[in-house]
Amino acid sequence: MTQVYSEIGRLRKVMLHRPGPELDRVLPSQLGDMLFEDTPYLAEAQKEHDAFAKILTDAGVEVLYLTDLMESAFQSPKVRYEFVTEFLDASHITSPALVEKLEDLYLRMAPKELVQTALSGIRTDDPRLADMTSFGNLGAREAVFAVKPLPNIYFMRDNSISVGHDVIYSHMEKRVRKRESIILRFVRRYAEEFKDSNEEDLYDLSLPQRIEGGDVLVLSDHSVIIGCSERTSPVAIEYIAHSLFEKGYDEVYAFDIGMHRASMHLDISLSMVDVDTFLYNPLIDGTTEIYRLFPSPTGVGYDYIGKDWHEALAQATKNPDVRLIPCGGKDDPLDAEWELWNLGANVLTIQPGEVIGYERTPITLDLLDKAGITVHTFPSGELSRGRGGTHCMSMPIERDLL
Repeated sequence: MTQVYSEIGRLRKVMLHRPGPELDRVLPSQLGDMLFEDTPYLAEAQKEHDAFAKILTDAGVEVLYLTDLMESAFQSPKVRYEFVTEFLDASHITSPALVEKLEDLYLRMAPKELVQTALSGIRTDDPRLADMTSFGNLGAREAVFAVKPLPNIYFMRDNSISVGHDVIYSHMEKRVRKRESIILRFVRRYAEEFKDSNEEDLYDLSLPQRIEGGDVLVLSDHSVIIGCSERTSPVAIEYIAHSLFEKGYDEVYAFDIGMHRASMHLDISLSMVDVDTFLYNPLIDGTTEIYRLFPSPTGVGYDYIGKDWHEALAQATKNPDVRLIPCGGKDDPLDAEWELWNLGANVLTIQPGEVIGYERTPITLDLLDKAGITVHTFPSGELSRGRGGTHCMSMPIERDLL
């Protein structure tokens, strides 16, 4: 059963994806489209990810791997047919003959092969497509992939969002990531792990407005923060706020962090690390417009809170003594910029006062230590090339109630 009513309750179960062959298909010529800063080295990325997973398992957290869950979900031929139809429809393939060929190819695959192929994509020079002679397919001859890979899917926070006992399936902003949410919807509906979860979707994947999980922070059973960003729109926030209010939540705080890749999601700039403590981005504190949404007779009302992060977080947590630790410190804005870029503010909390982060942000790590926060670290030279940290790479499924 899904149970996530905070960012800090003792973590019991989490969903991860260990990077696979899809990461080898990040091409230098397509870095921008694939949302990477450089080509990652798969073998090292896997070692880093294994170190991350070991910290979790050593702490008693049950790790669920996406590929295992996908294979479980795809045991039924009917489910495989539904998935392949929807997945290919979202793959932007313009030749009907190629779609028909690919559908036949996918449906002949056993679940394990289907999982790997869905993630890794299919090249246009794949021998299995050698007999594609339709005129309509000529336009795709210069493309590298007949079906593009999903190299960003190891950032499991973004494509589905656990809130309470329910879920939000993300409407991803970037084309390369849109199919991830389809995969997660099939996993969370049909995998054996979720058979008794009874999750309700708090959004609607068919809606056009963008929403991604990195912008959603669950503070408690009555309050949620959502970033209004490059990846999440005000309309989606209002829709989700309405769904949350119907579930008994009292308020949603919207942080308008702007349309910048450097701070693409709120969790790049804000992480809760203890019952009274947040790690935050000091470079945008005081510039971010903050709103409080609440139930009203007309549906969703809102108030303007201001630009002060401490004031907003104190109100959201009902704690006037809330502490804010600046990522990279406040002494030198260049230090803050460097450590924020290296995901210093993006950490996963295992339990109150204990977090996992990258080892590459020494100033922030020292500040957390001085604040009494225990930090587990591991190397991240390859994983960080995709612009995400430990919070980005993890989707909590079960946390203890506070």
